Amino acid sequence: MALFNRILVPVDGSSGAMSALHKVIGLQRLTDAEVFILCVFKHHSLREASLSMVRPSRANMPDDALKEYATDIAMSAKQSVIDHHVPRDRVRAFVKGGRPASTIVQFARQRDCDLIVIGAQGTTDETSMLLGSVAHRVAGGAHCPVLVV
Repeated sequence: MALFNRILVPVDGSSGAMSALHKVIGLQRLTDAEVFILCVFKHHSLREASLSMVRPSRANMPDDALKEYATDIAMSAKQSVIDHHVPRDRVRAFVKGGRPASTIVQFARQRDCDLIVIGAQGTTDETSMLLGSVAHRVAGGAHCPVLVV
């Protein structure tokens, strides 16, 4: 039995996520684990949508745009892993809407991941904190080990 069979790496386009992705590439080579790439986008409430520049008849447009952006990030990350000679059949990309930390923890549990590798800082770039809030919540709520990069 391998040390890790399924490794989850959440990505958000940040440099921290890219560092985590590169760490996963090395771990995958050592373990031949499946790599699950997950990009989570936050749903807009109807109130948030009504306050945006979107016309009321297209209230779901912010979610559509965020989902499209998240898909681009996830697919770019997947291609980066494949470009580093990880077999295509060992890499899968997913996009989910929801609260980032709880969605990551739930996804890892549902997919029976052995390890989560996450960037210490995401796109919020809270420079006053050593550990970003999403990484902190994931580390505290995950059922499996979490490597914070």
